[in-house]
Amino acid sequence: MTRLARCGIGLLVVVLLLVACNPVNLQPADTILHGGNIVTLDSGLPVAEAVAVRGGRIVAVGSDAEVLLFSGPETEEIDLGGRSVIPGLADNHFHGVGGGDGVDLSEARTLREVLLKIADRVSDSEPGDVILTNSDWHEGQLVEQRLPLRDDLDTVASDHPVVVVRGGHEYVLNSSALRFWGIDESTPAPEGGRIGRYPDGRLNGELVDRAKSLAQVSRPPGGGPPGRRW
Repeated sequence: MTRLARCGIGLLVVVLLLVACNPVNLQPADTILHGGNIVTLDSGLPVAEAVAVRGGRIVAVGSDAEVLLFSGPETEEIDLGGRSVIPGLADNHFHGVGGGDGVDLSEARTLREVLLKIADRVSDSEPGDVILTNSDWHEGQLVEQRLPLRDDLDTVASDHPVVVVRGGHEYVLNSSALRFWGIDESTPAPEGGRIGRYPDGRLNGELVDRAKSLAQVSRPPGGGPPGRRW
């Protein structure tokens, strides 16, 4: 073998090594998520540290060191800081993050905490003000695994109509709110709705689905404008 041929082979080996060690010189990823827990649903590698995406497709999954080799000058690198990434889900009954005006119950973990948060808003409100929660919570986050009902709410609010918003399907009213909107045991449930009751037949404060229309919480009866106490 000639010297020139040996030099050519040596150069080819160097190039191949560079490509193997630094593949992004050819095709860098558009986005790299690293420093997290990537749930792959692959039994061979159920959880990885990082993932690289190019053209809307995953091109690499593995350790931070392995995947960051796919980073180029235009690659967006996102440090997950230990957070998790799961495969995307298409949910035709999506419950997004709630929030908005109203008492925030997102961090409550017991019925007592729910009631204390409502009580705090009551103490900062004028008698008769409507107290409304936002929908950024679910009874499943509570130890008791149930909704606060009329009698529960009455313990912290007797002079304020209280409306607890449960997702997009239900309101729970205290006694003052039921009186405020003129709802009693004789009120018929609208078609497609339900008015909840305790076992003894008393209203428990639940207005489900179309029965929510009985309480027009978007604007308090009497024309009072929504305010910060909501």
